[in-house]
Amino acid sequence: MNEEKQNIFSQDDDREEETTELIDSGEGSSQAEKPPEDELHALHAQVEEFKDKYLRAHAEMDNMKKRMDRDRKDIIKYGTEKLLRDLLLVYDAIEKSISTALELHPDDENFIQGLRMTEKLFLETLKRNNVEPIETENMPFDPNYHEAMMQVSRPDIVQGMVVDEIEKGFMVHDRVLRPAKVTVSG
Repeated sequence: MNEEKQNIFSQDDDREEETTELIDSGEGSSQAEKPPEDELHALHAQVEEFKDKYLRAHAEMDNMKKRMDRDRKDIIKYGTEKLLRDLLLVYDAIEKSISTALELHPDDENFIQGLRMTEKLFLETLKRNNVEPIETENMPFDPNYHEAMMQVSRPDIVQGMVVDEIEKGFMVHDRVLRPAKVTVSG
């Protein structure tokens, strides 16, 4: 049995010498060996670079999803804006019909009442679609909501106030659909 132990030890010594020779000659080196210190730093820097690129791409993707969701909601919310703007021309025609009827046929109460009912129905329909008229009466001029058509001097009205409404303005949700055309005191 002693002889067997010696043979095993001598075989181990032979293998150890072969391994040492392979390492010294540069042959048989594998990825399992510990890389040199500078190679380790390079790999670490590369990992950090890939991590940074991943995080940026992920953040960009999140931002894109949010932007697309916001755009989709805006399209749904304001998608009818062009149609509503065109319908305001119908409102203008109804309003002009009322003023013309009052001027030319003041005695025809039924006709004028019918026009006013049509105007009221039209405004209610607009309101159901989130369209509201812009207030101008006793309001200071605001270029975000009003379009000044002319300026008049009136001592009884404070400067910068809306004097008269020429054409009614409207808002859809929180956006101006059409600014009110007004006369402003100067």
